[in-house]
Amino acid sequence: MELSKFYDAWKAQDNGGYKYEVNVTGSEGRKPGIHASELSCQRRLTYSLMNTDRRPPTGPSIVNMRRRFNVGHALHAMTQHEFKLMCAWLRGSIEFTDEVGIYPELGGVAQQYIMYSSADGIFSFIHEGFTYLRVGVEIKTESEKEYDKMVKPRDEHLEQTCMYMKSLDLPLLWFVYYNKSNSNFTPSSPPYLIQFDRTLWDKKVEPRIVGAHQFAQSGQLPDRTEAFYCRWCPFSWHCQPPSVNQKRNSLGPASVAQQPGALRI
Repeated sequence: MELSKFYDAWKAQDNGGYKYEVNVTGSEGRKPGIHASELSCQRRLTYSLMNTDRRPPTGPSIVNMRRRFNVGHALHAMTQHEFKLMCAWLRGSIEFTDEVGIYPELGGVAQQYIMYSSADGIFSFIHEGFTYLRVGVEIKTESEKEYDKMVKPRDEHLEQTCMYMKSLDLPLLWFVYYNKSNSNFTPSSPPYLIQFDRTLWDKKVEPRIVGAHQFAQSGQLPDRTEAFYCRWCPFSWHCQPPSVNQKRNSLGPASVAQQPGALRI
């Protein structure tokens, strides 16, 4: 529960002089399997297991979303790098590992359900060379309006991290929600510091994964569930959610870029 205080203390003495790399990931090239970022939609899980082609969404509305995603990637990279610097400043009592992979070779549920994902990071608390506690980290960005309304982690984020915690054997996880307007962030205390929720795994997350496998094996698709994420789903070309198609049609054709020199007088 002191992690956010350590972060503030490190930042107070931070003088810069470092750089970090921003990796803008995409869904293309993902291996067929269960991906944590797709848990909210069983049909999307099924498409992935069936190795359906992933196609980048098109249309005017997706341009803004791509910019928003890029900001998220940049803030992820910044926060992960700063956590590493913070741990170095703490002189070895805590270590931070970013982008901790989840893949079938891990065994357990990752192997059982063909999982592929990457957790944002893990803090390892160390005493005399022995790691006695591991705490996961999930970094999310929010607008000021949405941040101010938050009282707990979002349900879809709890489901996503439930998979991380189960497959990586993490007893605790800190949700770092970052306010893009004023750089405030959620502290490492409840409700943003959570314990592994066995009931959520047993009653909701695992049954959804099992169901997706059953649909994929039968060559069938579960019922469509439409939500805001349909707009940038790489399977929307096949799923054809009515609300997304209706919105695209209402926006009209995308504007055509001018040819170089077209504005010369």
